[in-house]
Amino acid sequence: MKKIIALVIGILFSWSSVISAGEGTALENTRIAKDVAGTAVHANFDVLDDEFDYAPDVTLACLECHTEAAKQVHSTFHWSWAKKVDDILVGKSQNGFNNYCVSARGNESCTQCHAGYGWRNEDFDLDEEENVDCLVCHDTTGTYKKNSASSGHPYYEDKIVNGTVVQKAVDLAYVAQHVGVPERDNCLACHANGGGGNGVKHGDTDMSLVNPEFELDVHMSPEKLNFSCQDCHSVNEHKISGRYVDRKAFIDHDLNMGRKDREGNNVSCESCHSAEPHDDRDIDNHTAKVACTACHIPEMARGPYLTKLSWDWSTATQTKEGKPFVINQMFDGVENIAYTSKKGTFVWGKDVVPEYRWYKGELGQMTFQDEFDPSKAPIDINPPTGRYSDPDARIWPFKIHKGKQPYDSELNRMLPIKLYGRKGTGALWTELDWEKALAAGAKLNNVEFSGQFDFIETNGYWPIKHMVAPADQAVACGACHNKESRLKGLNDFYLVGRDRYAFVELLGIIMIFGAVAAVSVHGVLRVITRRRRRPDHK
Repeated sequence: MKKIIALVIGILFSWSSVISAGEGTALENTRIAKDVAGTAVHANFDVLDDEFDYAPDVTLACLECHTEAAKQVHSTFHWSWAKKVDDILVGKSQNGFNNYCVSARGNESCTQCHAGYGWRNEDFDLDEEENVDCLVCHDTTGTYKKNSASSGHPYYEDKIVNGTVVQKAVDLAYVAQHVGVPERDNCLACHANGGGGNGVKHGDTDMSLVNPEFELDVHMSPEKLNFSCQDCHSVNEHKISGRYVDRKAFIDHDLNMGRKDREGNNVSCESCHSAEPHDDRDIDNHTAKVACTACHIPEMARGPYLTKLSWDWSTATQTKEGKPFVINQMFDGVENIAYTSKKGTFVWGKDVVPEYRWYKGELGQMTFQDEFDPSKAPIDINPPTGRYSDPDARIWPFKIHKGKQPYDSELNRMLPIKLYGRKGTGALWTELDWEKALAAGAKLNNVEFSGQFDFIETNGYWPIKHMVAPADQAVACGACHNKESRLKGLNDFYLVGRDRYAFVELLGIIMIFGAVAAVSVHGVLRVITRRRRRPDHK
């Protein structure tokens, strides 16, 4: 009887907690949901008490309870790395490219960030459930590391360099027994290190966001809100909200993040803050055309790490005395590579003012099948869509990464590169031979290659949306409303303080002086007529 009473009390307590949570604001509900403790201790599960020596066996153990998890993962962009756009699959895995390492096919080290095991070539089975990597997102120990040389598998043996263990083999059973809700470390392990290293690619995402100071990010700092990634990137059946090649970065600007239909879908700043959060009509009027991020993220790479601003592949393959070499540079107290024979020349930056473009949440994406006019370089390979006249478009900050990458100079199409591999495979990083690397890369990606190539300048666009600064560090009005405006790249509208139209200004001057003259004449006439109306006037 006591057990039954205790059970009833527990159920009532749970109901009361849910009801209380429902009465709070959407933001409060999000925080409550995050703080709920787990309901299972995985270390107590017999199925995980095993000497695992192969990571897919851990996945099979997970699926004994989480029967639908792999199927859900298989339906996500995180798994497929491609979505259909105009009936063509576009993404990391197929057709899509950027101006960093260009394409994932040909660079197997990219697959260390895929949520799976063994994606090395077209033989990879995307429908096999045991290929799903549960641990990469759910590890809470910080000991789970993928091996870049094994296509997404973890380290099964110690990695030893010059007699020193630089990476211990992963204890798969220990990790499996300590899984939990993904934390910032899990997400940032890949999203902060894309493009070849910490902070390289995005400009607003690096490992400093694992534990940021309030000055760096007001949402994620433990000093205040301590948001997890999922507080904004909500999840439903393993689908994580965010912009993909086939989906906008936001769906609307309505308040109420807590709606159930938002789970796994996109949200905007306004869905938490509303479109009029300032209690100042002049500032709130800006939100119709200016994204919140444009004012509240004043610079990129605001933390301790640099971000890459340009990558010139055309200078790669140089050697000294027949051997590859590296040149390092110091920038703002941080040492980074300025040149390497494997990759070419880099330019880095810190506390960099973004560039601004009209953006309605969508980026275009060139493919290896698209032809272009080389005379129009630099080529925009993934330009944002939108313009001033578009009601959904807003002024948005971007990191525009400048590249110089190979293209087929006869077919006028971009070319993938075979980067990673053993000698004899044509891998650029092994053989330092452009002809071999481009021929091998084209074959891997099913791309036609004429054998003729050159290098062309490109622009890659990365929307800036993290590292939100405190309100008192927002971009000042004068930074845009002046002749040296931050918005110099947007010239399809009139901006007060920046733009000059001779006719408008002449008309304004005429109107001002005309008004002054009219008031003066009126005043003189009033004085004269007043004197005439006086009784003693003669």
